[in-house]
Amino acid sequence: MSSCEHSEAFVQGVVHHVFLACISSLDFGSQHVCSPAAPCIVARDLLAPFLALKLVAPSWNTAVKARTPDTFFSNLEEGVYYPHSWHINTRMRKASILSRYRVFKTIHSEDGDRGVYLAYDFGGPKGCAEASEVVIKAWVSGSDVEFLNETGAYKVLDGCVGVPQTFGPPQYDPACDIHVLPMQKLGPTLEDLMLKLPKARFDARMVLMVAIQMIERYRDIHTRGIIHSGTKPGNICLAPPDTEPRGMLYLIDFGFAIPLADSPLPNAHRIDVVGNRRFMSVLAHHGICKSQRDDLESLAYLLSHLFHGELPWDMPLLSRLRSYRPGYSITNGKEYRQQIEQQSQLMPQVWRLKMATPPSKLFEGMNECFLEFWRDVKALSYGEIPDYERMRARFAACLQEHEECDAPVNWWELYKQ
Repeated sequence: MSSCEHSEAFVQGVVHHVFLACISSLDFGSQHVCSPAAPCIVARDLLAPFLALKLVAPSWNTAVKARTPDTFFSNLEEGVYYPHSWHINTRMRKASILSRYRVFKTIHSEDGDRGVYLAYDFGGPKGCAEASEVVIKAWVSGSDVEFLNETGAYKVLDGCVGVPQTFGPPQYDPACDIHVLPMQKLGPTLEDLMLKLPKARFDARMVLMVAIQMIERYRDIHTRGIIHSGTKPGNICLAPPDTEPRGMLYLIDFGFAIPLADSPLPNAHRIDVVGNRRFMSVLAHHGICKSQRDDLESLAYLLSHLFHGELPWDMPLLSRLRSYRPGYSITNGKEYRQQIEQQSQLMPQVWRLKMATPPSKLFEGMNECFLEFWRDVKALSYGEIPDYERMRARFAACLQEHEECDAPVNWWELYKQ
């Protein structure tokens, strides 16, 4: 062995022993979710003697880098394997995101190029010992239309009541080669709550509470010049636990959001049809430029869905599915909703079913105030500012007729039961 090789081996040996000594001082009882390459503040202090070796000489610096791969101190997902390096699920677990977030659960990912994740934030003053949970939305491409829509909308809606807080602007993480937007973690969605309720539907009082809050949400985001275009039960979340006000509902997912046009007339050119076909307005099906009336029409469909557990056009969609798969049966509510969702995207003329459904059928068994809300919405012209306060007051007056109307709905208690 040459003297140069001997010297290099000696340096690597010393670095290795110092690294082991520093690692042994870490208290893994508190489960450090960070990594040697991106340690939390506690781990960084304990690793300080090891990291200081980089200052000795270039050879020591090289050896230190070799001993600090971006592997994690602890494993959070036993048995989870992501074989494709290009997939966003794999990228999100390649390293610590922005050197402070550790992904531990995939909420959902689409086609491998965008996704939503739960992660630990170990960037606080106590590091991993008090790591909080956050939601991270991620995109592979920085030119993704939904990425641009979502991040642009959250920038405009910063501080808006009932819209989740974002932790800084969207950022690019070179270690994982992704664009990310860390956000406040909220509670379960109304869709999650529905699946836990008897008959998977809301009672009249609960629907009225949703109507009042959603009118407030849309009033606020429309005032800031944003059209949501994403109304569905899965895009409305309960407030985080132990926060005030406890009955607050949050509106999420602005991937299809568009700015409210300044022109008093809709665009003469057909726009892309995006959104959930079960809940989108009839005019949106035809690619007609959206305005406030479209969000409120979608809200009317949502309220009907919450009360009945389904929409009048769901059964024709299900019949279409069974015509292709004879004898096919659905065993649970979650599977039923997923299949209806898929069929609605495949069936291009859902709008015909909507137009053929009279309001009396859409709001069957519901209070008259829902029919009045429908008439007001359908009477709106493009870009006309709705009378949100009158709409809200009508639902509030109806709510007063119910017992215990002064107490807000305890959504979390319903979810736990």
